[in-house]
Amino acid sequence: MYLLIEHNRTTKETHWTEFSDYAAAQLACLQKEQSYFHAHRPEMEVVVFEANSIEDLKRTHSRYFVAEGQKDNAKDALVAIGLIGLAIYLLNKK
Repeated sequence: MYLLIEHNRTTKETHWTEFSDYAAAQLACLQKEQSYFHAHRPEMEVVVFEANSIEDLKRTHSRYFVAEGQKDNAKDALVAIGLIGLAIYLLNKK
């Protein structure tokens, strides 16, 4: 099976479409890429993968499939790191 992946790098949302034919998947990929290009959507990544199942693809390419709760945790972690860095900077400035 071939999977057309549409991944938003900003929101981390991913949509996929299954294809049994590689040529059809590649054509759909090209059409999506052109559509996002003309719509000025550089945050969108479009790619075709071959996999036995979507579960296999989630294991091998997990960055495309960040769970909803993990998105929030990642943002919270970055904020915490930023605050720690600010605190260290301010303590060293004294």
